[in-house]
Amino acid sequence: MCGFAGIASSSNDRYIDQTLIGHMTDSLFHRGPDDYGYYFDSGIGIGFRRLSIIDLDLGHQPMSNEDGTIWLCFNGEIYNFQILRDRLSSLGHHFKTSSDTEVIIHAYEQWGIEAIEHLNGMFSIALWDSVKSKLLLFRDRMGVKPIYWMVMDNCLIFASEVKSILKHPGVERRADVDALSSYLTFRHAVGDMTFFQEIKKLLPGNYLEFHCGNVKIEEYYSLPVKDSNEDLGEEYYLESTHELLKQSVEGRMISDVPLGAYLSGGLDSSILVALMSSIQGERPRTFSVGYEEDEYNEESYAKIVSRHCQTDHHQIMISSTNYIDAWPKLVHHRDAPLSIPHEIALYQMSVELKKKVTVVLSGEGADELFGGYGRVQRSPMDWKKIAFARKVMSPFFANVVSSKFPKGSFAHSLGFRSHLEHFFDVYNWMPFEEKWDLLSQDATEIINKDEKTINIFRELFQNTEHINPYDRILYVFQKIHLSCLLERLDMMSMAASVEARVPFVDDHNLFEHVIDIPYYYKMKWKSGLHKLMAMFHTSFEASEWLDTNKYLLRKMGSTLLPNEISGRRKLGFPTPLDSWLNDGMLGHAKEILLDDMAVSRRLFDRNKIERYLNKSQDLPYDFFGKKIWMLMNIELWFRDSGAYI
Repeated sequence: MCGFAGIASSSNDRYIDQTLIGHMTDSLFHRGPDDYGYYFDSGIGIGFRRLSIIDLDLGHQPMSNEDGTIWLCFNGEIYNFQILRDRLSSLGHHFKTSSDTEVIIHAYEQWGIEAIEHLNGMFSIALWDSVKSKLLLFRDRMGVKPIYWMVMDNCLIFASEVKSILKHPGVERRADVDALSSYLTFRHAVGDMTFFQEIKKLLPGNYLEFHCGNVKIEEYYSLPVKDSNEDLGEEYYLESTHELLKQSVEGRMISDVPLGAYLSGGLDSSILVALMSSIQGERPRTFSVGYEEDEYNEESYAKIVSRHCQTDHHQIMISSTNYIDAWPKLVHHRDAPLSIPHEIALYQMSVELKKKVTVVLSGEGADELFGGYGRVQRSPMDWKKIAFARKVMSPFFANVVSSKFPKGSFAHSLGFRSHLEHFFDVYNWMPFEEKWDLLSQDATEIINKDEKTINIFRELFQNTEHINPYDRILYVFQKIHLSCLLERLDMMSMAASVEARVPFVDDHNLFEHVIDIPYYYKMKWKSGLHKLMAMFHTSFEASEWLDTNKYLLRKMGSTLLPNEISGRRKLGFPTPLDSWLNDGMLGHAKEILLDDMAVSRRLFDRNKIERYLNKSQDLPYDFFGKKIWMLMNIELWFRDSGAYI
């Protein structure tokens, strides 16, 4: 796991400022404290920071081929590199290291751009082809590892983190209001947006080519859309998924440095630990974090798994005080508002585990694959009822009925004209209308009712019109929601110089296999009677009461774990924000959001923000606390970044 930064010019004789590349690279020290390197030539400058994981002595980067015509920086892990190495050796290629980096170089020599299709793993790659004077940037299929880029003065500036690009003195720090608005509703900037107008993400499964001043972006991998009704049976899916997941875990345990796992005590991380325990010769090291508030502390469950799997377990505790103290530092580190409240806990846990391991396995992706967010992923049940009622009543009368009932009731939902409209009603942290009411007139005009963000979702829904609504929502979660989780995992683990591997996600063979499993093996009604009862309840009411979410994964877990783990409800690494609001955080929020500095930005209407802060909302799952927390994050980000509107 590493980090890189660089500048490529459209002019081969253009001087690349080596001191600037040094500053950009130094800003990534946390991603690679073990080694560094640079490459400069006509029209190109690249810097690299290395976190040594495989081939500790010879894996120095940037790395070149034998004649120095290809130079490469690589962040991530290629889990099938040994198989590729053998194949490339049989084709006449010679290797001087045991690293996966060199395998990528020879794969490019052999297959060109198509080499990317041979790689299995997580990766971001910067490759300079000096013969063609061409820079190529590649990002892995699911977006586990990041790449950011921008064009300025006929140069491409690129890096593993936004902070490196911001080191360039010519980069304007103009805030992207569309991204900030997207964040308030969906927790992150969706699509290729970042929080700075000129800086973009390279999307998962894409590569960027910079040649003669021109940028071309191509998609080399598209997440499969399930469009088959094939059903091979529960036992087949259970056995095949178990085998593929075990293979994925085993492949991700390859390391020349100590390795461990995050262990929350929830189903996903516990299954990974159980599989590690069955594979690894020595006791796995596991790490968890808890809060002082009992209802948010999963320590007892983590200990059950630790005892069952005989792990070397380590637990840390967090209070509201050390949470608030660490908050601004991590906003600075992320170059963005924090996405999820537990990011701070994830970072603090990573700092502690770094004392014992450098590589850690994590359970991201299981909920998106297997249907772990039942209240939203079960919502197609509600949409089917709405669509049927609108057809029977006619849209006109359905809209009339909707207007007579309060928001949140099923009758009111009859006014939704499309599946997309209904989805936005159930999937948000801050609803559109509620957010728009807080924004200033200037900001409201810029975002144009979130048209840019909504179009990203609209395209996904249009591309999945032909499939079952359940598979459609799972697909949207895999495309949108998962990227938010992977971004925060990369940033918070790498902030502590820890490589986080995600067995559910970074093996595309496993991912594609699970996508093809019928949705009713993922969210399964407990019986025919329970399914009938669900006709009279919403998805929020029915989920985990009338059905079993992540059914197939739970059944797998029942063979590996105690019943109190495989059968427990998802808690989701919660943070006690509502409790902390009542214990002083709300006053802190008012100090931040209502002072002259915040008001002068003209992002929010001051009077409306003040009323919002003074009128608490009685919502489940700390949702009011989360809304206030996000508003605070935006202001903390403005203050740290020097961004302006």
